Amino acid sequence: MHRLLAHPPRLALVCAAACVVGCAAGLPPEMTSDLILTNGAVVTEDPARPGARAVAVRGDTIAAVGTDDDIVKLAGPKTRRIDLRGAMVVPGLIDAHGHVRSFGEELANLDLHGVASIEEVARRVRERDAVLPPGAWITGHGWDQNLWPGKKFPDHRPLTEAAPGRPVWLRRVDGHASWANRKAMEVAGVTRRTPEPSGGKIERDARGDPTGVFVDNAQDLVKKARPAPTREQIKEWLRLSLQRLAAGGLTEIHDASVDPEDVDAYRELADEGNLPLRVYLMWNGIGKALIEPLVERPIFVNYRNRLTLRAVKLMVDGAMGSRGAVFQEDYSDDKGNRGLFVTEPDELERRAELAMREGYQVCTHAIGDRGIRLTIDAYEKALAAVKPTDPRPRIEHLQCVTPEDVARLKPLGIIASMQPSHATSDMYWAEDRVGPERGKGLYAWRWVLDSGVIIAAGSDFPVDPEKPLIGLHSAVTRQDLKNWPAGGWHPDQKMSFEEALRAYTRGAAYAAYEEDHKGRIAPGYWADLTVIGKDLREIPPEEIPNAGIDFTIVGGSVVYERR
Repeated sequence: MHRLLAHPPRLALVCAAACVVGCAAGLPPEMTSDLILTNGAVVTEDPARPGARAVAVRGDTIAAVGTDDDIVKLAGPKTRRIDLRGAMVVPGLIDAHGHVRSFGEELANLDLHGVASIEEVARRVRERDAVLPPGAWITGHGWDQNLWPGKKFPDHRPLTEAAPGRPVWLRRVDGHASWANRKAMEVAGVTRRTPEPSGGKIERDARGDPTGVFVDNAQDLVKKARPAPTREQIKEWLRLSLQRLAAGGLTEIHDASVDPEDVDAYRELADEGNLPLRVYLMWNGIGKALIEPLVERPIFVNYRNRLTLRAVKLMVDGAMGSRGAVFQEDYSDDKGNRGLFVTEPDELERRAELAMREGYQVCTHAIGDRGIRLTIDAYEKALAAVKPTDPRPRIEHLQCVTPEDVARLKPLGIIASMQPSHATSDMYWAEDRVGPERGKGLYAWRWVLDSGVIIAAGSDFPVDPEKPLIGLHSAVTRQDLKNWPAGGWHPDQKMSFEEALRAYTRGAAYAAYEEDHKGRIAPGYWADLTVIGKDLREIPPEEIPNAGIDFTIVGGSVVYERR
């Protein structure tokens, strides 16, 4: 696998920056900075200079890091100057696992996160039905039966009564189950005679009729009946999403599972200069999707200084919330159920080997302890067969793991792509699924870090909030936004603030082969910076989520500014 360098060697830039600082008087215009930030608390993640007060940017790279006196010497008449007033500057925060198109589509449709009853969902569907044109589907995302009385999956009747003449299709918060009304099932041709698809489940009533809930691969039965979006719709969803993500302080997203139509839309946005953030793309190699035509397409790196495609997303199992994650033993709250294979183990191994042979990084969703073990097995076999150069395989989520399998990660070079806020959004019910003994391995960040494995942090938006400050708070407290429970849930698995920040910067950059360009504030690195309103090291941890984002800077351009 070849590496593409988008910038001159860093050593030359370091030397140039040192000369500039030392010879500041009488600088020619081409040696002045385009942007300087002064009077701040700069956390560089650079061992050579861990802290500073100011940063200078020239073009799309860091020109110098130092004291206020050092940096102001680099300003010219056209330099933009930002007085940070003590704000914290960190390397541009990265979300290593999110779903950009899904988030944008959600922003344009019903947001059901946190809705506490079926009745409230039905009310919102009824309101949407009254304003949509004929033929349009009602779509939405974010419902969670664990928030409702009884905590049971719903059936189609509330949605059917709310919008009897229009298809309704609502995705669960984790994306691993969806809820349809009768009209949607009729349009899709789903009846009691519809067979269970491989890797999916149709929830049925006592008579065998579909209830309206479809788990994992069964979602495709209804989803395929939806009208295909236009290119402009997809681009608008991407734009909406990226604008919101920039406001959260994010400078790069790893978009976990894209189809060719998404890649084409991204490239058009990049050509138009309408990609505010960097995006690292993973092909959608999930379920029945054909992987061969995807990995036969050429890798591209840093297209238009914004877009990279060099990874493939695979998926072995479902999610714990919908009881689709694959475990070695039964679910503690659902005897006889050990989860669903979205991809059978032999096929997972075949796909991993094929992707590695074509030079692609492999990123596999694995949540249950058996799903994680089988993914490690598949990587071990594929790595031995292909012997790729610098493969950096990733496990996405790694939510319930055993100590024995944690010990296998580093020898195979596996990166743990984990989402800190999953722990604090799932903690109310997660241990019910697996019991107290297996529960020791839930969101086991401490085990992973202590074994020497790199964590790349993210949120899995729109499953969880896209705001990295919420993720940092979850990582260091293991508490929700109301500071519950006291002391944190399984507090032995907490990260330090330094570890959590590293996971959102250097760790995530490494997971995208960008550690030579991103993840530090140092001369020659990309000028990707997140400016946080308060120094997070100096405030109580419970205040982290509300510290605020002052600026998001990507390639030297301010893409978000708090007004």
